[in-house]
Amino acid sequence: MKNILLVYPPFCTPASPPYSITYLYSFLKNNCKENIEVLDLNIEFHKKEFPTYQKYYQKKEWGNYGKTTKEYIQLTKQLYSKNNKKVINNEKPGQLNDLIKKIKDKKPDIVAFSIVYSSQAFYAYALIKELKGIITIVGGPSVNEKLENISTIKLNNEIELLNYIKKTEKFKLEFPLDFSIYNLNEYFTPRPIIPLKTTSTCYYKQCTFCTHFSKTPYYEFPLDKIKETIIKSKQKYFFLIDDMIPTKRLLELAATLKPLNIFWTCQLRPTKDLTYETLKKLRESGLTMLMLGIESGNQRILNLINKGTNKEDIAKVLEDSHNAWIKNIAYMLFGFPTETKDEFLETIEFLKDNEKNIDLVSTSIFGLQKGTVIYNNPEKFGITEITEEPRTILGPKLSYKVKSGLTQKQAKELRQNYKRTIEKINKYPHEMNFFREHMFCLV
Repeated sequence: MKNILLVYPPFCTPASPPYSITYLYSFLKNNCKENIEVLDLNIEFHKKEFPTYQKYYQKKEWGNYGKTTKEYIQLTKQLYSKNNKKVINNEKPGQLNDLIKKIKDKKPDIVAFSIVYSSQAFYAYALIKELKGIITIVGGPSVNEKLENISTIKLNNEIELLNYIKKTEKFKLEFPLDFSIYNLNEYFTPRPIIPLKTTSTCYYKQCTFCTHFSKTPYYEFPLDKIKETIIKSKQKYFFLIDDMIPTKRLLELAATLKPLNIFWTCQLRPTKDLTYETLKKLRESGLTMLMLGIESGNQRILNLINKGTNKEDIAKVLEDSHNAWIKNIAYMLFGFPTETKDEFLETIEFLKDNEKNIDLVSTSIFGLQKGTVIYNNPEKFGITEITEEPRTILGPKLSYKVKSGLTQKQAKELRQNYKRTIEKINKYPHEMNFFREHMFCLV
């Protein structure tokens, strides 16, 4: 019998247990007889480095929340940067020996690393280099060529992992997830927040800037298994991390979740089928917060993104969600190729016009990614030149030039200029964009 260890490396926000290795654990447990264990090194790292903040966030006595979280964000940025530079310079980053010991104490034959965020690549690289004589596997959306080259093998999904461990043609794809494998009281939240996926990928698959859906077919996980996972967890707060959920499916979920007396949140496109009646049913089932991919308050930009939304419908969804007592986070994207200053300002006016119905604004600056519709058709989006800059641990950095509209630098400067205007709209500290789970806890 082989010992298989599933590892989630630093760094990402230590707010909830990782979904990726929980799913892999549950899949393998239901499909092979090997000894399977998990190790969330991300929480191990953070609880040792930031015990004072861990206690602060767990107590929910959040006086000076904005100031405290701003300090925490600054400290983590500095520490991450310091340790990442050590990895780049072939030095040992902080806690490496302790983290290696935690891995080796499990006596694994195979160590499989789940790399969900590019920020995890540095520690994964350092850990794999130390694990000589042990089979190392990498997988996940942020695996790059450097990690692939130093590990034993890269695998693309749970089925490839199962077949690497044990060749089989028959396997179960329907099972509840097991979150009892973690100490849920260690995470930086006042109560455990459980991440769940109810579908395999985005059903819409048409936003021109997105790569999340890749080539994965859309599949809806059985409602009875979702229900079983929730009951088995014995928890009350669930973060549905689906890229997008269609309204029909949302109502099916609501009917399943309502008798369980839980609270949940998810992210959606603000489309006109999210009527007040639909939102009210979702609220009655426990939906207390919505993350809305609004992106822009300019219709030309929305059309260019191919978001499938329009300004009037977005405003109505914001109004109806507010009236249904569902908190919302408005995700905005500045600097989309060819966006002009006037269009940027139109988005600012849109936010101001809908201020009373918005709880928190979350902004980002457009960044080009390989595999997107924009990358594959740059001329259609006014991009005249794409360049790749090699990096030591991460994959190449993409930059681009546009024939018209704002540059990334100009978009960042404009966002900074309107920072106070945007923050005046917020009904919650803007630092909760770093810890969305904290805003979700405030019900």
